[in-house]
Amino acid sequence: MGSQPRNLNPPSRTTTEHDRLLAFVARLCLVLMFPLSCLNKMFDYQSAMAQAAHGWIPLPPTIAALLLILGGTLEVVGPLCILFGFYRRQAALLFIFYVVATAVLFHNFWSFPFNSDVLNENFWPFLKNFGLAGGFLYIAADAKIESLRGAFSLSPREAQK
Repeated sequence: MGSQPRNLNPPSRTTTEHDRLLAFVARLCLVLMFPLSCLNKMFDYQSAMAQAAHGWIPLPPTIAALLLILGGTLEVVGPLCILFGFYRRQAALLFIFYVVATAVLFHNFWSFPFNSDVLNENFWPFLKNFGLAGGFLYIAADAKIESLRGAFSLSPREAQK
């Protein structure tokens, strides 16, 4: 019985255009809500300020306005970075901090009576934010660190994997 030794290591797979397209669509699904959230904050500024003022740690109006501007900037610039690979890891890490902080500060379900409507209105967005944090953690772990010189190059970038 002359069986040949089996190769236990599967052949390395190269990234195809199909894989890159699926990865792009996955990143798009992850970040699509953020620019729209920024628009909502811009057009309903009073509601955004009221939410910031009545969170778990009430914020003074000047701090709330500054955080809304910083958050809105991240919600517009961050998705572009994640979609197109410009400081993708750094943007994903910022989003992890952002979604966890907003979950804890503004969806503090533990402050409300058990099984109340207001608890449920805060519990699911709290969990959603931690699901988003998991997606951003995956993006951060998967992204390559590009050299600074390569980040500003006009030549096309190689695929992320």
